[in-house]
Amino acid sequence: MNALSLPGAVTNWWRGADRRANRRTTDIPPTRRRGTRLLLIVLLSGMIWGAPSGWVLFQQYVLANSYFAVTDIAIEAEAPFSPEDILTQSGLTRGMSVWAIDPQQVEERLLAVSGIRAARVQREFPQRVTIHVQTRRPLVVIAHPTVTYLDDSGVVFTLPTQQPDLDLPYVTGLADVALDSAPARAALAGVKSLLPLTTVWAETLSEIHWDQQRGYTLFLAHRHLTIRLGWETAPEKFAQVGAVLARLPVGEGLAAVLDARFVNQVVVRPYLDDQSGGVRTPARPL
Repeated sequence: MNALSLPGAVTNWWRGADRRANRRTTDIPPTRRRGTRLLLIVLLSGMIWGAPSGWVLFQQYVLANSYFAVTDIAIEAEAPFSPEDILTQSGLTRGMSVWAIDPQQVEERLLAVSGIRAARVQREFPQRVTIHVQTRRPLVVIAHPTVTYLDDSGVVFTLPTQQPDLDLPYVTGLADVALDSAPARAALAGVKSLLPLTTVWAETLSEIHWDQQRGYTLFLAHRHLTIRLGWETAPEKFAQVGAVLARLPVGEGLAAVLDARFVNQVVVRPYLDDQSGGVRTPARPL
């Protein structure tokens, strides 16, 4: 509890006591209200006259008073986190004193959970706490020993459970690379930059493969086409690839490599498996 904030909060509570009493469904006996206020007057008088013991006694009284025991914790959470998950991560329990809750500390505790993007915690005196949580929105799935995601702000994160219903492109080539290393951060920053540029193709991506020497290679979800970009991520290059894709026939039998690593041109050639001479179909890594 922040001791410096207590006097102001008590003052506001005191001024609104009569208003709150009119809204309650259960009336508090007048003698009980008078006794409670008399004790508060005595304690506050002790504090005003500089009695440290009065301040300590007042803190103990407020913290132990059942009037301030939390009875309602309202939680708004986005999938895949449930209200129960958020309650556990927050560390709050019903019955604890509302004065013992530091909203900033609870928010920091929640933001430390991977997958949570924003958290807001508010105390509503005398007995209620509200928690609002927003989760990160994944753009791609990173093929790694632990299922990992990349969001639109470039943050790498995990979720409490794997999300099979997320139909997202996979990023491969980083399975043996620490995701907090400089090469991985640079690779993922490139992925974040090129994803919006691929929208001009009107094609669904299945996989983005990264190689430290060769750059980026992209695979489409519904056509057996491989697009080798290398390190070329200029919008003009994506427009060139889009023009070629529009001219290529759509069919199950067509498999080709579009090599966009050349200046002002895209080279198209059949895509044959080196071992059997047949068409190689890229498979999703997970």
